[in-house]
Amino acid sequence: MNNIHGIFAVTVTHFNQDGSIDYGTISKHIQWLLKSGVHGIMPVGATGEWPALSTEERKQVAEFTMKEVNGKVPVIVGAISPNVDVSVELSKHAGSIGAAGVMILPPPAVHPSQHEIYEFYKYISGKSPLPVMVYNNPGSCGVAVSPETLVKCAQLPNMGFLKESSGDIMRLTRSVDEVGDKLVVFCGCESLAYESFVMGAKAWVCVLANIAPAMCVKLYNLIVKEHKLDEARQVYRQMLPLLRLLEDTGELWQVVKHALALKGFGTGTLRMPRQPISEEVRVELEKVLKQADFC
Repeated sequence: MNNIHGIFAVTVTHFNQDGSIDYGTISKHIQWLLKSGVHGIMPVGATGEWPALSTEERKQVAEFTMKEVNGKVPVIVGAISPNVDVSVELSKHAGSIGAAGVMILPPPAVHPSQHEIYEFYKYISGKSPLPVMVYNNPGSCGVAVSPETLVKCAQLPNMGFLKESSGDIMRLTRSVDEVGDKLVVFCGCESLAYESFVMGAKAWVCVLANIAPAMCVKLYNLIVKEHKLDEARQVYRQMLPLLRLLEDTGELWQVVKHALALKGFGTGTLRMPRQPISEEVRVELEKVLKQADFC
C-alpha cells in the first residue's frame, strides 16, 4: 500500500441518452485523467451511481476501468451494498481483476450499531482478497463510525484505508493520529481537502478530479511535496466555489456530469432517481466555471 497516495478520481459512470452505459466516453475520460496525472482511479462509488447499476454492471464497469488503466495507477473499486454478501462478492471480483482495494460503507439504510459496524468489517475483512477501505460517511450510512470502533477495525486483518467523509476536520486529524500507521487516510470531503492534507491525510477521494484533475494534482503537490502552503491556499480558494457546489447543493452528480458535458465528455445523462441539473444550480455552476481555470 506504499504506492497509495495523492489524488484518486472517484469517477462517474457515463451513460448514453437511452440510459445504457457509454463505454466510449468512460474510456476517453479515464485516459484524460491519467494524462492529467491523477494517482489513482475509483470506479463505481457513489459518484459512479452504484445504486442505479446492477451487480453485473458494476463488475463490467470495474473490469473495463482496469483494462483502461492498464496498471498505470492503482484502482480501488466501490463495493458498497446493504447486503454484506454482495459486498463480499464484489470484493472477490475486484480481487480477480487486479484491483488494489475495495471501498465499503457500513450498510446503508440499516443504521447499524457500533458493534454491528465492527462485526460487518470483521466479516468482510475475513473474506475479501483485497485491502478494505473503511468509509465513514454518516450522511450516506445514517451512522458515523466512532473513533473507538475505527481503532478496533484498524486492528483487523486486511484493512487498508480510511475514507473520512464526516466533514469534521477534528475527526480526520484524530484518525491520522490514532490509525494513520495502520490505514492510509483519505480525505473524503471535497471542501476540506486543503485542511486534510495539511493535517496528514495521504490521499483524497476526489470528485472534483473528474472535472479538474490537473488542478487537484497541483494542490496535492504544493501541499505535500513542495510545502508551499500559501501558494496552495490560493489554488484552493479558486476551487472552493465549485467544491461547495459539489458538497452543499445535493446535486453532486448533476454538477459533475453537466460540467463534463460542457468539456465534451458525455451527454450528462443520469439514471433514476437522479434528475437533470436544476436551473438554479446550472446557472451558478456555469458562472463558477468561468471564474477559474478548471483543468
